[in-house]
Amino acid sequence: MSFHQIGPKQAFPAAVAAPRLTENYTLAPILLHWMGEIHAGRCAARAKGCTMTDERKPYPRLVSKRLMLISPADPEFDANAAFLNPGSPRFIDAAEDPDSLWWSIATIIGHWHLHGYGLFAVVERSTGTTVGLVGPWFPKGWPEPELSWHLMEPGKGKGYASEAAQCVLDWLFGEAGWDSIVSYVPEENDASIALARRVGAQPEKPISFRLQPAPNIRAWRHMPPPRVSGPQAARGLLH
Repeated sequence: MSFHQIGPKQAFPAAVAAPRLTENYTLAPILLHWMGEIHAGRCAARAKGCTMTDERKPYPRLVSKRLMLISPADPEFDANAAFLNPGSPRFIDAAEDPDSLWWSIATIIGHWHLHGYGLFAVVERSTGTTVGLVGPWFPKGWPEPELSWHLMEPGKGKGYASEAAQCVLDWLFGEAGWDSIVSYVPEENDASIALARRVGAQPEKPISFRLQPAPNIRAWRHMPPPRVSGPQAARGLLH
């Protein structure tokens, strides 16, 4: 079982709550601009259908039209039942190796504790079934973080990978303030190439690094969409 990644090495910024305007709207222009940037990013994510369910929880939860994305490190998520117990759904194209799968899931959970972000468990809202893992992934030895996706058999052929990937991108570029992320895709993986294109990624040069999960990998760069900023974006805060 392999895992995918992002763009230039960057620190993951802590979530920032936009300050509320008081009745006296005499704010410095630079502060108003900053507030507008945050407001615009959050509004853009919500407009695309991706929202956070509760910003007070220790780990973010993202919600799209059909899916909920939950950190496997969340105490309320049962990773054993979702991934490891006998009879749990298999990952598509993954070898039947329970020992390796255990180490992979343990690494994903540990990644959340070490970085404060990571792969989300993708849960089908209508059934509560876990159908995959999607999210930013930056293990030691990777050149930079990567947006990675791994579907399980119950999620195959339903468009869940692109829906979850887009939800994560909206969150990263809106709520979290990232400015770039890559996906490392094998040149022969037509399905992942199509998915990368579907969520707006652009191909870059082939890349090679010591711990790469497959040969013949190309980086696909995800960038935030253009958005309104400055006084026009901040104006929405006054209404």
